[in-house]
Amino acid sequence: MNRGLPMRANAPSAADIRQFDNRNHVHPWHPVGMEDANFMIATEGDGIHLFDTEGRKYIDGPAGMWSTQIGYGRREMADAIAEQVMKLPFATPWTSTTGPAAVLASKLAAHSPGDLNRVFFTTGGSTAVDSALRFVHFYNNMLGRHEKKGIIAREKGYHGSTYLAASVSGKARDKSFLDTDEINVHFIGDPNPYGRPDGMSTSDWCDRLIDELAQTIATVGAGRIAAFIAEPVLASGGVIVPPDGYHRRCLEICRQHDILYISDEVVTAFGRMGEMFASETVFGIT
Repeated sequence: MNRGLPMRANAPSAADIRQFDNRNHVHPWHPVGMEDANFMIATEGDGIHLFDTEGRKYIDGPAGMWSTQIGYGRREMADAIAEQVMKLPFATPWTSTTGPAAVLASKLAAHSPGDLNRVFFTTGGSTAVDSALRFVHFYNNMLGRHEKKGIIAREKGYHGSTYLAASVSGKARDKSFLDTDEINVHFIGDPNPYGRPDGMSTSDWCDRLIDELAQTIATVGAGRIAAFIAEPVLASGGVIVPPDGYHRRCLEICRQHDILYISDEVVTAFGRMGEMFASETVFGIT
């Protein structure tokens, strides 16, 4: 399929793409050196659909990696990107600002829940999480609380692939043969209601989860814990929706012990769950 897009005269054939890919391209979670992976070769997209070199049409249910919710082939987006690239593709944020950056920060702040009113731009989800964790460390350093650096995270949680983000991710498979921070990160169980014992109500299950968080804080010491990090919905971990009231009660526990709560909304924000931010619903903050 071709939706009227110009074709490059020297575009590689499907066979060439396959050869280049097997020889040079390292894919996530794929054995290095294993040839003939036979990956689908995507050629273009339109709306919710992807197309491959064999002419097959797919519904892209996950929206790429939860990143193409507005669909493929959006002319207005392509035009806006092209216009900005021609006008000014980059300006350092260290010594300057630009209209698009300032306006976007203002719009994001206006839509953010509660009293959140500052925006720090990063290049992706992993770097956003790393930045949040480093802000937490910086905050405690400025207060002279140099021992308050620990992070509580959850099993099956996923927060990224950079060092700190991977360290607070709770998927064991993602850490095979890789070093992470095992000293300052403390894990509690995932909140999947389907994992509760037979005969236990979801309310009692929530009580157990909150007790585990409180016990972990008591064991490690509130004076050594800087933050608790959690996704409103554990996406990569299995699209796990915690029991009602779970996040609000976790937030209450954190506030009682002067522990910051990092709500990782890389996957749940910007209308994916109905509200602009899922935190509006799970915390009751507007």
